[in-house]
Amino acid sequence: LRFHRQSIVDKYKSDALVTQKSKDEINNNRSTKTQQEASSFDLSQQLIEEVISSHPNVVQNQNMPQWSKANTNSTFLRELASIHRSDLTLVCSPFELELLRDRYGIPPHKLALASFFVNVVRGNMASFEERCDFVTVGGFKHQPNVDQVKVLKYNIWPSIRKQIPQAKLHIYGAYPTQDVLKLHDEASGFLVKGYTQNLEQILNSSRLLLCPLRFGAGIKGKIVDAWKYGCPVISTPIGAEGMTDGSQKWGGKVTSNANDFIQSAIQLYCNKKKWEECQITGLKLTKSLYCKENNFRQLDEVLKVALKTRHQRRESDFFSGMLWHQSTRSTEYFSRWIELKEKS
Repeated sequence: LRFHRQSIVDKYKSDALVTQKSKDEINNNRSTKTQQEASSFDLSQQLIEEVISSHPNVVQNQNMPQWSKANTNSTFLRELASIHRSDLTLVCSPFELELLRDRYGIPPHKLALASFFVNVVRGNMASFEERCDFVTVGGFKHQPNVDQVKVLKYNIWPSIRKQIPQAKLHIYGAYPTQDVLKLHDEASGFLVKGYTQNLEQILNSSRLLLCPLRFGAGIKGKIVDAWKYGCPVISTPIGAEGMTDGSQKWGGKVTSNANDFIQSAIQLYCNKKKWEECQITGLKLTKSLYCKENNFRQLDEVLKVALKTRHQRRESDFFSGMLWHQSTRSTEYFSRWIELKEKS
């Protein structure tokens, strides 16, 4: 769940990472999406806009949906109702857990953090000298990944390449579209390589992962994978969301505009001492936040308590009881009516 003080559309227009050329590319790409992809993307945008409009600090505008009787069957409200009806909801991001608990009133005992379950890599990582080039990863059926590659192409990579002429940017991800493949350019070192089965080797030989995400939610698997194999990351507040342990340290740099992103990438790529500090921080965060043994143990304890106390919890959960009441289960009773009608 994501919310901003303005709509996603307004953010697109004002974001410092956007140029007119990249906006035109984004619009052209959207116009050629298949009907299935467009439907999925529209549903995601609908849910995002509904979350935005329900937040009390949002400045409403004419493009934002307003809560009314017409909105009572919205995707967003159905999602919240499902969470309230459930005994336990597993959430991958601490940011989203806090949002559900503090803003939308989900009781804490009905939420459990179930983040990544990573086998922490033991042994030595490739050193600064043994690594070279930049990398970005992400499947291209996921719209934020398509967007970030275009941001890299038009807003970021030209400036990095100018300062580090020998560097290359390797782009990996399944299902690249024709629009993405057309971005490939040997001359500028912008190399679209598509799907790979050897992500471990790639991340263990790359010096930096570039991740200029402008929208999305949840824990970013590409960042976890990069840290796991000792590759620091340059990202945005959206990319880094929920991926801290409360300290000010991060496994790379978090930037809010294109110029800071470019300068951070150049600096970290060329500065061995700072790069090694970020590599160590990323490895520590992977172990403290995503270690499989620790996270499975904590989740197992939560599930056991929820299972053991489920009857007591249900008896005292009046809000869930109201949502399970027959008057709010019209589809079930309507289906029974159809079944009886067909029998007669």
